[in-house]
Amino acid sequence: MAVLDGIALPPRWHITSRLVAGWPIDDQHLLELWPYGRTDDARFRWFYRLSRRNRTIFTGTDITSPARALLTTDALISAALAVLNVLTLQPGDTDAEHFAADTRTQADWRERFAEPLSLYALEDVCGYCGADHPSPSCGKE
Repeated sequence: MAVLDGIALPPRWHITSRLVAGWPIDDQHLLELWPYGRTDDARFRWFYRLSRRNRTIFTGTDITSPARALLTTDALISAALAVLNVLTLQPGDTDAEHFAADTRTQADWRERFAEPLSLYALEDVCGYCGADHPSPSCGKE
């Protein structure tokens, strides 16, 4: 996708078959992200797709960048953290309305996978290596 031209993908990331940035969180989950235009106050609106074993679990465009953000590697990492933070919320973490539109598949996914994947959504510790950087930027294998 042309809009991603010129930004370096973080380690582990790749361009997916949909021609968007993809973060393989673990051996079963892939988070795909791409900028989906700008809001009236100049925020990037991010389209995301979280899949497990190539089956879509969540898609959305409800995550935005800070106002007047530039499209950079750091912006991509921040968007990935924001999306994963929202998707790994569980009942009791936030208002019940957050889960009202969830399908049975999404509710089952949250029950089984949200807690372990929330480790990769932490901003101050890496879920892969334990260092003080966000998981989406980890280059250690």
